[in-house]
Amino acid sequence: MHCLLQRLTVPSYDAYFKLIPAIGKEFLKVNPDLKCVVPEYCFIVYLDGEYKEKDFNIEFCEAVDKFGNETGDIKFKKMENVMGVSIMHKGPYSELSKAYAYAFKWIEENGYIAADNPRESYIDGIWNKESEEEWLTELQIPIARK
Repeated sequence: MHCLLQRLTVPSYDAYFKLIPAIGKEFLKVNPDLKCVVPEYCFIVYLDGEYKEKDFNIEFCEAVDKFGNETGDIKFKKMENVMGVSIMHKGPYSELSKAYAYAFKWIEENGYIAADNPRESYIDGIWNKESEEEWLTELQIPIARK
């Protein structure tokens, strides 16, 4: 899969509502012919190795049809397939910790370890649903056998 990506430090989770659209505007400015894959697939990788409320480091990834022109902040890379645990969370982002707890318990109880940083893929959210209760997030944790 070809991915456009940007690494950044995020001051708070509420900042996503401004930062993510700005990334899209920037990459379209230098890549007007670049298309997102259909169905759309974007996700955030948390890079700190632990939960943080503020000033956390992420890698924002958007699956695209080909590599494009890079800017100072936006890069492209090929993402390989990985084995992982996938949990669907319906509801506000503030309750994602329940999905994380369930996923890590399942990983431990079934003889796996987390093999890389967790990802969150936002399927439904503020852009297409009026109620936080309708938001749908896929939590993805790459795994390997112990």
